[in-house]
Amino acid sequence: MTTEELWKKYEEHMFRISAYNLVLSMVYFDNDTIAPTKGDEYRNERMAYMDGEQFSLQTDPEFIALMEELSKREDLDDTRRRIISWQLKDLDAIRNIPKELFVEYSQLSMESQQAWEKAKNANDYKLFEPYLLKIIEMSKRMLTYRHSDLKGYDILLSDFEPGMTIEKYDEFFSLIKRELVPLIRQISLKEKIDTSFTRRHYPKDLQKKLMYRILEYMHFDLEAGLLSETEHPFTNSISKYDNRITTHYYENNLMSSIYSVVHEAGHATYNYQVSDELAKTYVFDNMSSGMHESQSRLMENYLARRDSFWDNLFRDMKELFPEQLEGISQEDFVRAANATECSLIRTEADELTYPLHILIRYEIEKGIFDGSVDVNDLENVWNDKYEEYLGIRPQKASEGILQDVHWSGGSFGYFPTYALGSGYAAQFIKAMSRDLDIDECLSNDEFIKIKDWLREHIHKYGGLYSPSEQIRIATGEDFNPQYYIDYLKDKYTKLYDL
Repeated sequence: MTTEELWKKYEEHMFRISAYNLVLSMVYFDNDTIAPTKGDEYRNERMAYMDGEQFSLQTDPEFIALMEELSKREDLDDTRRRIISWQLKDLDAIRNIPKELFVEYSQLSMESQQAWEKAKNANDYKLFEPYLLKIIEMSKRMLTYRHSDLKGYDILLSDFEPGMTIEKYDEFFSLIKRELVPLIRQISLKEKIDTSFTRRHYPKDLQKKLMYRILEYMHFDLEAGLLSETEHPFTNSISKYDNRITTHYYENNLMSSIYSVVHEAGHATYNYQVSDELAKTYVFDNMSSGMHESQSRLMENYLARRDSFWDNLFRDMKELFPEQLEGISQEDFVRAANATECSLIRTEADELTYPLHILIRYEIEKGIFDGSVDVNDLENVWNDKYEEYLGIRPQKASEGILQDVHWSGGSFGYFPTYALGSGYAAQFIKAMSRDLDIDECLSNDEFIKIKDWLREHIHKYGGLYSPSEQIRIATGEDFNPQYYIDYLKDKYTKLYDL
């Protein structure tokens, strides 16, 4: 066969895989948003079966042989070669796992997530603990089927962020502890910024109106996406023109929905702006977690906490909430949006303390996989870490070990990419500022210029390049975490007049 004939055969097989992915993605989305809970068992069994059928297509020996043959063809162009290379690399995570084990793990993950939600709402870790222990056990078992030069937790870290290891993350978090912890302690002695007005009663229906106004300002295409509700916000990009984002509304916490919607819109924008040439290929949505988090954190923190972001939105917000925001200026609101204080909930943490929330999870995960943490005492381990690093101790499970959904699905190794992505974003925003007056774009209602910059320098490539390659393409230099440290120290030194 010619290379073109082989490629056509490859695309036909990929179409079949994508059809399964479409159905599974839509059912997973419904499961986490609107599906009735009494139907969980029926759906879980059939979704696990469908996962198994997709697994069979992905790991079909003839399909893998086809890709390996394509990778050897000298006349295969560079883009296609990269696509095949990434797919073969990612297949190493599952290709040697028995299908029965894969299906069992899939069903356990769904049951575990539903148990987590019930436990969180009941504030009872014991309802979730048996599922988490089984997830940990099976995750370790799955690692035994991996043929990798890496071992244990390093494999999982590399799955989410190619090239990252315990050694590299230890160095990254050591820098964070050395540079930021003293600043956090220094600020703790200063007078607190008033954030009390953000905890007044903000009716859910009015919050929804504000969210749609924010999405309009961000040029979020509602013909290619939607906003729904869930227990823990997430984004599901089914295709380039089907990007589904979610949030959770708390009527006593306005900031929560605002910044979760902006964060998830950042994820969706990344996929929406992948080039048409790559939109139906494997690299449409195989970006590293650090790269994806860099785009959501860039939107959430580096843009949406600027005063200029609110020049076109604050008036609308005051019209929606005249009583709650009476006497509150735009400056008051922005100061509150940037205030720092040690708190319990990661998703609502300020930029300065946020990486410590990630450090806690990273150290616990390391301990789970090297055996230094007692998995039968995880709630106490979690609470002790919060007391050690943030000086506060969770009094209930929903504010502690049950606050995040990630472990219920076995996503060990994901959490560190949130902090790493924040570091990437600092470098991206620095590069962007050389080409654009960011505040002028935001103030003049020209958010589209920012999206265009991101598309041209990052988004259009999808996952075609490794994180290190993509950072060099966008910024002209290797990743340098000092941009992140300098950004935070400069911002909070000024905010608290140190």
